[in-house]
Amino acid sequence: MSGKNGSKDDPALDDKGSGKGGNSSGGNGNSGNGSSGNGGGSGSGSGNSGDDPLNHDAGDDHGTDDPATHDVGDDHGTDDPATHDVGDDHGQHALHVFVDRDTQQVVFTDDSVERARWDSDDSLLALNLPVTVPATSSQTEAVWRFHDPVSDIYFWTIDATLKDDLRSSHPELEFEGEAFQAYRGAEDGGQTAIGLVWDHGFDGAYGRFVYAPVDDAVALAGVSTTDGLEYLGVAFWI
Repeated sequence: MSGKNGSKDDPALDDKGSGKGGNSSGGNGNSGNGSSGNGGGSGSGSGNSGDDPLNHDAGDDHGTDDPATHDVGDDHGTDDPATHDVGDDHGQHALHVFVDRDTQQVVFTDDSVERARWDSDDSLLALNLPVTVPATSSQTEAVWRFHDPVSDIYFWTIDATLKDDLRSSHPELEFEGEAFQAYRGAEDGGQTAIGLVWDHGFDGAYGRFVYAPVDDAVALAGVSTTDGLEYLGVAFWI
């Protein structure tokens, strides 16, 4: 017979490596008269009634290393961009893409809080596009985001020098910091080059900026010099 609580490693009480519930592997303690007692041995994790963050996954998977809740390297439920959840996107961050109904600009974010806010904004239309950007690594660099509050146009750049120049020479633009991580080129791990088209003809002091895979960006800009569309080159790689 089992002692109190059955002396079993109850997955509803025990975390991976022990934790709450005090996994007492030697807890049966059979006595000489054949009856069973309690806590005859100490065993692994004995008496640990605390919820130890070193062995507790997000949501508590009760000892099972569930990839949906266990982070790479285990950051214990914190969504660290350097490790990001395995069950989430395997080290890649989903880039959520929207179209602004008013400006017709395609805008994008990998921030879950901003994505939720944009989802509830009637002026933005979510696009179901399977786009990802890399997690932070030694091969990636920050992509910076600016916003013109007058025209409601966004601009992204991976060029730190340009970022600094815009901040110093255009204080009227809102600098919104790092938007996500990307690659400088294919040699760094990039698979898709994202081209930048400047639409000079759009209302506002800065026109409108279009980001698209290079072939699409070049085709959009075309060869005309009178339509106000100018291809500026590769903005970054993903």
